[in-house]
Amino acid sequence: MLAAGRRLTPQRDLIAQVLEADPRPRTAQELWADVRDHEPGIGRATVFRTLDALVEAGVAQRLTLPNRRAAYVGCSALHHHHFVCQECGAVLELPEPEVSPLLRHLERIRGFQVDHARLDFYGTCPTCLAAAVDRPAARAAAPTTEVT
Repeated sequence: MLAAGRRLTPQRDLIAQVLEADPRPRTAQELWADVRDHEPGIGRATVFRTLDALVEAGVAQRLTLPNRRAAYVGCSALHHHHFVCQECGAVLELPEPEVSPLLRHLERIRGFQVDHARLDFYGTCPTCLAAAVDRPAARAAAPTTEVT
């Protein structure tokens, strides 16, 4: 935040801490409610402005949820991308070195020079996939009553 030319106030520090404490994406409204648990007098506008500043500083990212609402996650300072689970809300960071080969390939075949990229992949995480696979097996193993 200081690198972005903004003063680190106690309120901004608290908002950043609350954001980092939970890896799930949360809306600005949800974050405001969480921050008010620690600082009841903090204004809604302060939280919303601080989230914008954290995104600008690169320590948070704004994601679009399936319902088209914006949500925020804390991020490492290194450039990266995200996997977002649409089932449980988990967000996994995807390091830039894992995406770079794809980006370079696309630049070569399209003749386009990319200066900056932000990729967010939405789908289902391994835990939710495993749970989905287990559910049909559990139903098949359950006794059934046949009506004749």
